[in-house]
Amino acid sequence: MSELFAIGLNHKSAPVELRERLAVPADDHARIVSGLRELTGLSEAMVVSTCNRVEVYGVGPAKSIAGDAVIAALAELRRVEVGELGDHAFVRAAGDAARHIFRVTASLESLVVGEPQILGQVKEAFERAKENGAVGPVLDRCLSLAFKSAKRVRSETEIARGAANVSSVAVELASTIFGELAGCVALVIGAGEMAEGAATHLRADGVAEIVVVNRSPDRGRSLAERVQGRFEPWDRLAAELARADIVITSTGAARPVIDRALLKPVIKGRRGRPLFFVDIAVPRDVEADVTKLPQVFLYNVDDLQQIVHDNLRNRRGEAERASALVDEEVGEFLQWMRTRAIGPLIGELQSFGRDVVAAEIERVLPKLGELSEAQRAIVEQLARQIMQKLLHRPMANVRKGAEHLDPAALAEALAALFELGPNVEDKARVGDAAVAMAAKRTGAETT
Repeated sequence: MSELFAIGLNHKSAPVELRERLAVPADDHARIVSGLRELTGLSEAMVVSTCNRVEVYGVGPAKSIAGDAVIAALAELRRVEVGELGDHAFVRAAGDAARHIFRVTASLESLVVGEPQILGQVKEAFERAKENGAVGPVLDRCLSLAFKSAKRVRSETEIARGAANVSSVAVELASTIFGELAGCVALVIGAGEMAEGAATHLRADGVAEIVVVNRSPDRGRSLAERVQGRFEPWDRLAAELARADIVITSTGAARPVIDRALLKPVIKGRRGRPLFFVDIAVPRDVEADVTKLPQVFLYNVDDLQQIVHDNLRNRRGEAERASALVDEEVGEFLQWMRTRAIGPLIGELQSFGRDVVAAEIERVLPKLGELSEAQRAIVEQLARQIMQKLLHRPMANVRKGAEHLDPAALAEALAALFELGPNVEDKARVGDAAVAMAAKRTGAETT
């Protein structure tokens, strides 16, 4: 029986170096989702890729089979060593998977708990998967309820209304470094959502000057105008680095845009003035070895976690309230899953009963001699009523049991009692084939 799962890695399980190599660009989502389904046999799949996580939500074989197969496939598709990925990946199935998906969507698993961006990011990933034909009834129901849950968290708890985000924490780190930002020149590289957030917080904190450098002049100028800053084209990057006190960078580049070769002449011209980088991009914008240059200091998204931890200590009560609210919504989804798992077999059981009645009526009626239409109808009605009464109690108890017991075990027992669905040997062959496929791919990746 297929089940829901969540497989991947995030800021809690993996360093930024691995996350950036696994990150899925927006224009590559369709290929990755299609590849995952082709390589693993998933019936449903979506990929959430942000600066803090790369996670696959899907419906497929049992946890042990799906986990190995998805990790191997993701490693192959993103050209990452399967062993390295396996060391940092998590695999959650059934109720644990649903709870994880709901908590991620509600921003309870974010680096900055309560930040608003993740809801939009999960929605975008969901829509991409739908466009690719990779969303079926389970993911559709799960994510619809997860979005509802996230909206409740935002509207019914203070953790959502008062939450910070990565951009604001980056500026808070800058304030910690300089004491205050009033006399600083800040350079913002990029003009996307994260860069805009950082620029907005820099302006609110009173920096002396904000300079925006971006590859797209139109977007760069627009952001500079909104934050009362100054736009400079990309070919002026080195010149602006020479002037800046602090640089916050968040582009969508696949490779670093700042390296030692670019910075070396810049640092010579600064005459000992320190230069601080806060790199909130994944993949990272600044190569790690720039810190080998004198007076260059670099912080990335993983370095923000201590500030985040300090900020959240006073909001633990709200986090607990939000978690309880999410658990309510998860319960609704799990109840739907239990009913869904049992429903088809109950339908088969009813069909089995109707077939038995039809066969017995066909066998017995000729032995009763000549009967009128009314008499034949009475016999048929009697047979159907007996069947319905015999099956009513088992079906009612199965539905009730599905609320508290393992629906897969109940379905298996029901199938065995009435010989419904594929037999045990068929199921074993399917399971063996899936395990063999996962093992083959894993072995091929590591050789």
